[in-house]
Amino acid sequence: MKELRYIIAFILLSAVCTAQQPTAKQHRYMQRTYKSVKSAVDEAEVSLLKDTVKILFPDYLLFHVNSATITPDNYPLIKRLAISLNKHHKTSILVNGHTDIAGEDTYNLQLSKRRADSAKAVLVMYDVAPERIFTWGMGSKQPIADNNTQEGRKRNRRVEFIILYNHKR
Repeated sequence: MKELRYIIAFILLSAVCTAQQPTAKQHRYMQRTYKSVKSAVDEAEVSLLKDTVKILFPDYLLFHVNSATITPDNYPLIKRLAISLNKHHKTSILVNGHTDIAGEDTYNLQLSKRRADSAKAVLVMYDVAPERIFTWGMGSKQPIADNNTQEGRKRNRRVEFIILYNHKR
């Protein structure tokens, strides 16, 4: 039942953020958002795909095995992201949590959701409005590195931030 709630929330967020074809004004807004975020967290991998900004933090923000804890030494990086997000109120943020392939699928799905929730909590701590942030646990289904190596599994224990234009804001 809980997973159904997340699916419905994701569908609603997608509908709100993509209900219309982006206008030139919206496109420029997302380009400015991209430049602002890229400047604020220059050590992160920030990409602009159509009118969606995707942020993948460097290795040192990734999670330890079986952990959903973001350590306080990583807070300054997230704080800089939050400051940039707070300048762009016409956006919503989707936080996707991920795991490596170790463990059962059900456990990994729950762990990835806790990772996303943990990242959301830090953003909220830095005054990003919680109603702008949606979390999603992806489990181990979308690896970005080889799960057969220790380094690859480490890279797969991550969160990704996706910034979308919100037509309702």
